[in-house]
Amino acid sequence: MSSDVRQFLGVSRSMTAKAFTPCSPNRAGFTMAETIVAIAVLGIGVVSTIGTLTKTNAIAAMSRNSTGAHTVLTNQVDLFQSMGPFNPQKTNSDGTAQIPKDTSHGSYPTYDMSVGTHNISVNGTDFNVPVYEYRDVSNNLVLVVNGTLTVIVTDLSASLPNTYQAAFTITFTYLNRNYTYSISSIRTSDI
Repeated sequence: MSSDVRQFLGVSRSMTAKAFTPCSPNRAGFTMAETIVAIAVLGIGVVSTIGTLTKTNAIAAMSRNSTGAHTVLTNQVDLFQSMGPFNPQKTNSDGTAQIPKDTSHGSYPTYDMSVGTHNISVNGTDFNVPVYEYRDVSNNLVLVVNGTLTVIVTDLSASLPNTYQAAFTITFTYLNRNYTYSISSIRTSDI
């Protein structure tokens, strides 16, 4: 090899014996430290991604529970607004006010619009109110999040004639945390 070519390629006379070797063997790859750092960075990225997905799933589950709770409460308000006869100023033949009350389910009324605090059942057999139902299609496992539905009925007739207010509250536990949602409505006499 001529000296001009060696100078152009940056090759000294001592290197000419090792022709076609681009670099020395101890500089050929990544060092162990570089490899460990790269694996650590990838590991942190994977762990962060899994953590984010888990948290997002938990938030989505809580949103489903919240939606279910609000649906139960909204249904109770609709029931309160539509039951009849609702005439607190009138009395039935037995002397009670004309206010809707479930007497057919005994200790588990599905509605009670009389003044006071009442637990409400949705099926007439117990006080478990399904807030949300999870179904796993792979193994047909069903998980039901149950809550307790309470209504506090207040007579507002002192300031608004023949008017009642119902405050509905549902309380449930999900992942060892207690949640409570409430909604209220006002109703006046039908006549």
